[in-house]
Amino acid sequence: MSQKRYSVDFPVDLVYTWVDGNDPVWREKRNQYMPERPTTGHVPNHMNDARWRENNELVYSLRSVEMYAPWVNRIYIVTDGQCPAWLNTAHPKIRIVDHREILPADALPVFSSHAIESCIYRIPGLSEHFVYGNDDTFFGAPTTREDFFSADGTPIVRVKGARFKREKARNGGNYYRVLYRMQSLVEERWGRLVCHEPHHNFDAYRKSDFEKCVASLPEEWDATAHNRFRTNEDMQRCYVSYYAVAVEGATLRKVNRYNRINNPISLVKALVTGRYAADSRWIKLHLKDYNKDFNKYNPLMFCMNDNASTSDDDCRRMVEFLDSKFPNKSSFEL
Repeated sequence: MSQKRYSVDFPVDLVYTWVDGNDPVWREKRNQYMPERPTTGHVPNHMNDARWRENNELVYSLRSVEMYAPWVNRIYIVTDGQCPAWLNTAHPKIRIVDHREILPADALPVFSSHAIESCIYRIPGLSEHFVYGNDDTFFGAPTTREDFFSADGTPIVRVKGARFKREKARNGGNYYRVLYRMQSLVEERWGRLVCHEPHHNFDAYRKSDFEKCVASLPEEWDATAHNRFRTNEDMQRCYVSYYAVAVEGATLRKVNRYNRINNPISLVKALVTGRYAADSRWIKLHLKDYNKDFNKYNPLMFCMNDNASTSDDDCRRMVEFLDSKFPNKSSFEL
């Protein structure tokens, strides 16, 4: 539980990475470079089409920005030569950023989120303070800059409340191996182990923290930018968050159901009614009732992550839910 007692007046930008994985031209380009798909055993995550399936989530994410985060300064959408057909590119807040503007020319094309995210700090004109999100992240309630940055300008780093099971992750899949490696590198280099998993939602960063992290391990970050698909040796943006906590004094905020409950009476009421006030919530797409989960946790922001186990019916229900939450067209749409 916490209560903000300060104000933030510096500009805060918002960065998205986006791809239309349904685009046949883009799919053909990706397939030219993709390694051969295994016929047996585990299929690597980067070979699952669900990673790139387009359900128009960005439409609803931008609607949530207009509803609940009007303080956002500029919105940068990083893409591989694509632009949503519905997007109002003349909007003064919107700018499409091509991969060619931020990634090394000899690395292109890339299809790894690790590679793309490793270079977002290079976006021309990006403010020192920015929030990063995927198109499957949404604001669920009114927010302020103070929800993402402290009075001294350091980011508020949100992580899952449970301690990260490092030994299990060490031999896990790509995602967990990379997290294990990022935590270990920060501990080795900066002397503090931040043993928590990112909350997978909107995250706050400072451009200067990115620059310091890249300067500290230039070869590793450059190799990541050149990896077309994910590898276990990649750098990942959580390294920057862990660095900010370990070195720059950033606030580590563990996400739980009570984050935004600020007094004992409200806490008792939440316990009695079973309705909480979480910072963020990952709404699993296999759930039968998205509204029930949303209303229980009343999240400041939420994620609806499409994955390999997501059915077409799940996607349909997700879009219906998002349309019910954000029914009104935003000024970001044509």
